Amino acid sequence: MSPTPRSDEFEALQQTISGKLERVGVALRRHTLLEATVRILAALLGLASLSLLFDWWLELSLVARMLYLLVCLTVIGYLIYRYVYLPLRVSLSPIEIANLIDRSKKAIPQQALAPRVASVLQLPSHLTQSEQSQPMIEQAVQSNYQSLSQYPFLEVIDSRHTRNCLLILLAVILIPVGFGIAVPEASRLWSQRWFAGSNAPWPRHTRLTVVGLQAGQWIIPRGETAALQVVVEDQAEPTESVWLYLTGKEGNSETITMNRFQEGDFRYEVPPLQHPVHAYAWGGDGESEPFEIVPIDRPRITDLKLQATHPRLSEPFVSHFSASQGNVRLLPQSKVLLELTTNVKVREIDVDSQDVSLQWKSTDGKHFQAEWTHEKPVNFRLTLHSADYEIHSHPRPVSIGVQPDRSPRLSFRYSGVRQRITADATIPFSIIARDDYGIRWVGMNSDLPLAAAETKKSQNVTEAALDQVFGNPEDERKKQAVTKKEYPIYGPVDTAVENVIEDEKQVSISELKLSPGAVITFQSHAEDNCYTGVQKTSSRQLVFRVVKPEELFREILLRQQQLRSRLRKARDQAEQLRDQLKLAQSLDQAADWMRQHQLVRREVGQVSHALNGSVEEMKLNQLGGEETYQLISQTVLKPLETLHDRDMELQRQSLETLRGDSPDPLEQINTRQDEVLKSLDQILNSMAQWDSFIDVVNQLNAVIKLEQLVKEKTEELKKKQVNSIFDN
Repeated sequence: MSPTPRSDEFEALQQTISGKLERVGVALRRHTLLEATVRILAALLGLASLSLLFDWWLELSLVARMLYLLVCLTVIGYLIYRYVYLPLRVSLSPIEIANLIDRSKKAIPQQALAPRVASVLQLPSHLTQSEQSQPMIEQAVQSNYQSLSQYPFLEVIDSRHTRNCLLILLAVILIPVGFGIAVPEASRLWSQRWFAGSNAPWPRHTRLTVVGLQAGQWIIPRGETAALQVVVEDQAEPTESVWLYLTGKEGNSETITMNRFQEGDFRYEVPPLQHPVHAYAWGGDGESEPFEIVPIDRPRITDLKLQATHPRLSEPFVSHFSASQGNVRLLPQSKVLLELTTNVKVREIDVDSQDVSLQWKSTDGKHFQAEWTHEKPVNFRLTLHSADYEIHSHPRPVSIGVQPDRSPRLSFRYSGVRQRITADATIPFSIIARDDYGIRWVGMNSDLPLAAAETKKSQNVTEAALDQVFGNPEDERKKQAVTKKEYPIYGPVDTAVENVIEDEKQVSISELKLSPGAVITFQSHAEDNCYTGVQKTSSRQLVFRVVKPEELFREILLRQQQLRSRLRKARDQAEQLRDQLKLAQSLDQAADWMRQHQLVRREVGQVSHALNGSVEEMKLNQLGGEETYQLISQTVLKPLETLHDRDMELQRQSLETLRGDSPDPLEQINTRQDEVLKSLDQILNSMAQWDSFIDVVNQLNAVIKLEQLVKEKTEELKKKQVNSIFDN
């Protein structure tokens, strides 16, 4: 018999047995986890198969799928609790592991491992007790250790069960992988419906596709109608009807039969919406995925501001475009800044134009700026593209014209005279110069482009006879040299601020010392201070011909005689009116009398105005003297003016009362008409005396001129005779 081991030897024996049993415990836990994994994965495969079957068959709604997933999570949770948590929660001591082996082997008490393991692990602790038999304890421990050391602990785990679990696990993994490889479209659709919340329908014989659908949403402009199109693809017979189910924000719903546009094409005109609407379409044996009709604000320009700077402008020109405003016009070479504000964020702005290229800069997606130099009219259309959705704005036309700095505009007129003047005439000119941004200089000049020699045709018969007697020392006078004279009116002013310059200028022809037959031309000029260079404008040319005083006098006198004839005719009409008034028995012809009186009065006024003009022409051409002007003014012009403005106006008022309720007496009207005739007769007599006076004056002027000419010729002849005597 071997010697009794020491206490450390017992500890070695205990550690050996405990180590073997602990390895068995680890193997048991690993086997438990493997079996639990197989159970859970098999349950998941079964639940996934059921979800695929039911979803394909019934096309479960999102709520039903969520409830089913909740049931699946409950089942998996229970399996984890039952086969993972509870087994792992049990503590496995060496004695308990031995007990588990005995139960798995259904060992009889004589062959049980647990008592022997307990003897080896627990009996050595009783060696210190004096009342216990130490030899017996040592013998029992040694004996049990000998029997346990030969026991195959690791073989207690059934390898076939482990192999079966591994095979089942491999099958559970390979089945979904093989299904995904075999039918990838179904796998993708199942995963999207169950894990991504997609409502894409399962493929049927009838497939419905909503055109324009993106991520389950159909975007339309808010407050605008839109056409919803559903395309139907049939593998069997064609679908004849498609229905659309709409659910509003407040829960109200409606079912609409879509219009069949053509085979496989169904449409519905969606009314203007303000809030999102949930919808789906179905027809045949298929239906579309549920989608949401989302109305959003169409991008639009809320403010379009233009700011232009130019050297001509003291401060920038600012314009806000609106529908009520017309086109904006800018000066050339203006620096333009176009600022645009939108109601929503914009990704891109399209510019449809062949005139300008705009580069937009933005800070927040709602405010944009573009700059360019304005050289010519530009027209473009702006289209905004939303940053969040595939929707764009209606094109916004913008037109910016050119406001050129036009050259000055000139109005150059004369008054009081006609184009035939005397050498002593005075011509009143009226000059009006206008410019957009300021007049720099205004002037006028005269020019003699033609010769002004006297011809035989311009001499009277008396002068021709004298030339034959005394001889003419010069066959033809020398041509006058071309001259040009400037008449400054305004400026030059470097900083032009006046936009309108008006001036009256009287030019004395006598200073030019022109002879009859000369032609003189007047023209006015103006300059502005345009930033691109001075612009000059010239008016039309006013051409005058210098004639002899007696020739012009005869023309004026002839016109006056014609005016006297017109006045005499008006007097005859006034006389006819008087006779009608005297013979009138009723007032039925009051309107005709009024019309005849107005004709006579208008003729008197025109004759008075024309006579005033002829007298003014005489004054400006230095024809006659002050006594002549006083004579015609006192005897003809003033009486005509008094007759027109006072007497004939009173007669008009009286004739006007004949068509009213309280007419003036006809006797009073006849008396006033007689006074009108009397005044006309006096004026006509004065005009006849004026003609006689002018004839006498002209004869006297002719005699005086003849005598002056004879005197000049005599002195010239004497001078020649004296010179010839001394030369001899």
